[in-house]
Amino acid sequence: MRIRSQISPAILLLVCTISLSACKSAEERAEEHFQSAIALIEEGDTDRAIVQLRNVFDLNSSHKAARRAMAQLQLERGNRRGAYRQYLFLAEKYPEDLESRIVLAELAFLVSNWDELDRHGAQAEKLAPEMPRVKAISLVRKYRAAIESNKPAERREFGRQADAMLGEQPENSLLRNVLIDHAIREQDFTRALAETDWLIAHDPTNSQYYQERLRLLATLGDMAALEAQLIEMMEIFPDEPAHKDTLIRFYVSRNDLDSAEAILRDFSNNSAPEETGPTLDLIRFLSEFREPEVVQAEIEKAIAERSDPVPFHVIRAQFDFTQGNHAEAIETLQTVLAEAEPSKQTHDIKITLAKMLLATGNEVGARTRVEEVLAESKTHPEALKLKAFWQINADDTDAAILGLRTALDQSPRDAEAMTLLAGAFARAGQPELAKDFLAQAVEASGNAPKESLRYAQLLMQEEAYLPAEDILLSALRLAPSNVDILVTLGGLYLQVEDFGRVQSVVGALRRTGEDAAIQAANTIEARRLARQQGIGEAMSFLEDLASNTDATLTTKIYLVRAKLRAGDVADALDLALGLKQEIPDNETLDVVLAVVHVANGNLSEAEALYRELLDSDPARPGIWRELSRVQQLKGNREAAKAMIDEGLVHTPNNPDLLWSKASFAEQDGDIDGAIAIYQTLYEINSNSIVVANNLASLLATYRDDDASLEQAWIIGRRLRDADAPALKDTYGWILHRRGDSADALPYLEAAAQGLPRDAIVQFHLGQVLMALDRPKDALEQFRKAVEIAGPANTSPQIEEARTLVQSLKNDGSSEN
Repeated sequence: MRIRSQISPAILLLVCTISLSACKSAEERAEEHFQSAIALIEEGDTDRAIVQLRNVFDLNSSHKAARRAMAQLQLERGNRRGAYRQYLFLAEKYPEDLESRIVLAELAFLVSNWDELDRHGAQAEKLAPEMPRVKAISLVRKYRAAIESNKPAERREFGRQADAMLGEQPENSLLRNVLIDHAIREQDFTRALAETDWLIAHDPTNSQYYQERLRLLATLGDMAALEAQLIEMMEIFPDEPAHKDTLIRFYVSRNDLDSAEAILRDFSNNSAPEETGPTLDLIRFLSEFREPEVVQAEIEKAIAERSDPVPFHVIRAQFDFTQGNHAEAIETLQTVLAEAEPSKQTHDIKITLAKMLLATGNEVGARTRVEEVLAESKTHPEALKLKAFWQINADDTDAAILGLRTALDQSPRDAEAMTLLAGAFARAGQPELAKDFLAQAVEASGNAPKESLRYAQLLMQEEAYLPAEDILLSALRLAPSNVDILVTLGGLYLQVEDFGRVQSVVGALRRTGEDAAIQAANTIEARRLARQQGIGEAMSFLEDLASNTDATLTTKIYLVRAKLRAGDVADALDLALGLKQEIPDNETLDVVLAVVHVANGNLSEAEALYRELLDSDPARPGIWRELSRVQQLKGNREAAKAMIDEGLVHTPNNPDLLWSKASFAEQDGDIDGAIAIYQTLYEINSNSIVVANNLASLLATYRDDDASLEQAWIIGRRLRDADAPALKDTYGWILHRRGDSADALPYLEAAAQGLPRDAIVQFHLGQVLMALDRPKDALEQFRKAVEIAGPANTSPQIEEARTLVQSLKNDGSSEN
């Protein structure tokens, strides 16, 4: 029997619909999603609209209107980074798209990305130079250029033009930002504050504007308004702990510990029973500024009252650790972990334990705990940071960067993660990215001293003194008695010879009343007098200090050292002998006297003092090095080497003694031995630029195997932007060995100019010139290397240089 199949109308309709849908092109379906997104936007349902726009991109990534809609939605939601990506896609896909160029330039300005501002701003100016927003961008670029080229008259003119243009474009935030900068430079802080208030009113969730307002209030000295601002910022940005931390630092800097404690107690008292963070913050504050009994009482109270006492057992262990009870603290945490089920809390405890183990030298145990956490929680920020720290030290920068970016995804305002990222990028030879993350760390930390000092010192190394001053002053206004910031600021003003401000810093240091600060003030003042009025005035100042009845021993020793630096060795000896007579049992004076004896050529007297010190305590690596130096000065090189070896018996793996041993090995031609020692030093401290340079240099100079050259590159790539000629030589030589002779040339030319009497550096430049087919120039460099080295030098490089001189002369390279 034949069976007829029947299809219902509903199924038939469905089949037809599917068939019709399949016939539609991807562009048509993308357009349907786009129209749906537009309808949802009009209804105010932006979340679903974004989903529809992503569907558009899956089908047609080049849909211009959808990209623009997504970019605008991201801007409205405050996601500037997401908006930037969308506009950048538009600009690259459609280079003539004016709106994209304008918005990209404006966004680049707001995050201080000057290269992108110039790139997109220049393109916008080509497309529509008369458009008002484009004219504003053009003016901003000119204003910045005037600052960069140090042309204050031009900068003032552009500031005036920005003020006039603001009348035509009152909503333009770029112009407002320029006017703030211009007003600050002209000391018109009231105008700067007014413009900042306008920006806050029109963009009340932008924390950068509040930070700028804080700096202005501090400059104006309105501490009451500054305090109110900090309290307001805590309320506006409750998820950003940096603002509370900044307020606490503000109170501490003014020695108002009671107000700081009151804030923290208020947070603690008003927190939910299961919310432990505020009470932990209070206990941490008490542990730093109150008596141990107060801390213990607060911990016991929390353990008794809180529903979850575990976090307070942990902080008690941390407090015990800081009090020196290391074994007890570690045992407490191990007990807590043994009794707990795996959870986010146990992950945090394991990280705390890892840090304790690391601090006590148990790196293996610390690594084990970190790996345990990451096995259960791959995105744990603190575990990722610790692992990244080890990866950076091992030069595994790619893995460190990946892990730290993951950590920042979980905790976007983590200043420590940003600082570690900066270190990773610096290691990887990407200094601009490193600098960018140091700047972000300053902002994320609320201008905390540690982050501010790190960034400012980098800027000072680059001789960017004005930006460095801005960073230091911003930090100082929130911590006006911070000695480290004041000392760094004093050094900066000495560098730029702003002696009036140097004296202001000296006064601020003295007002702290701390012995270390007063000593630092005396040092800075002596340096100022030496620069401004000559070494005689500086010495008179120090002599007056040392002759005061309340002069400290430190001050008197500093005078001895100052006389040594000035070349007045006889006077220095008289002073040192007098001090030793006053305080005969002071071993520090034994060291000072020995150093002065060496300066006066009294080597036997210095040796006797050093040996006496070593008899009482042979575990003094610095004394062994000084004794080795004395033997060298006496012409007894073998005895000098023996002193280093003997010192290493008493202090194994001491970096300073290993360094000396490596230097002797290199001088003796034992390159493999020197490399082995530098490898050990690098394992001890891979952050040392000098160790990295020496190891990379030896590997690139004396080894030919691929593994050694690759190691030299990994270690040496951080030297890319180094200023020191020796570091430029190392980096340039590594580039040449890797086949990049053209890129190596400017580095080696600078190195040869900076080290004109270094034969090996001249030889390196000659080799690069040979590789670039410049035999005449190469011949000149090889001749120079041979002449500098002299006939007694038989090192492989100089012997090769002699051979090359002859062969190049025979080839006629000396003609013309």
